[in-house]
Amino acid sequence: MKKTVLAFCFLMLLGCTKQSARPQQQAEADQMAIVQLEEALLRLDASKEAAGEAHLIAKSLVDQTRETNKEFRMTGGPKWHNFLIKMGARKKGYCYEWVPELLKALPPTPMKYFERHWGGSFMSMGRENNAVIITKRGAPLETGLVYDAWRGVGKPFWIPVAKDKKYRWSQRFNETQILMGEAKVEPK
Repeated sequence: MKKTVLAFCFLMLLGCTKQSARPQQQAEADQMAIVQLEEALLRLDASKEAAGEAHLIAKSLVDQTRETNKEFRMTGGPKWHNFLIKMGARKKGYCYEWVPELLKALPPTPMKYFERHWGGSFMSMGRENNAVIITKRGAPLETGLVYDAWRGVGKPFWIPVAKDKKYRWSQRFNETQILMGEAKVEPK
């Protein structure tokens, strides 16, 4: 019975692994994601002055997603990946581990037009999720954009907070706490 379960798990792992995209395809997909994320950010602040920051944020998040996924090796889906971590087949990649990796790619000082937040949803309820939320500086969290590479299975994924029907977001840490190094979530 034990051998059967191990064989089943091995076959499931094989079935859920994907071939990596070729470097040229990956570069094109990343460039498209940067452009689309930048456009989404500019819907938060359409001023001409905000365009440079929107590009910086988009490029930083997309590039960091690729770099972080080299270590986390997400596959199959977020919940499947969490299962792989629990079984010892992966070392990292929970949602709360993605957020600091993504945040460190952003400028180490407050931005002029946009503000970063560490968002949490269903905290302490068993289906918790954590993500980066970007808002126009001073705007309510509900008007922002969720960037959730965990839900994107190691690929860029974003959605307006107000349109996210799967998660109800609240601020876990504000920009000052993030920049002061106070934003940390410990595993349960």
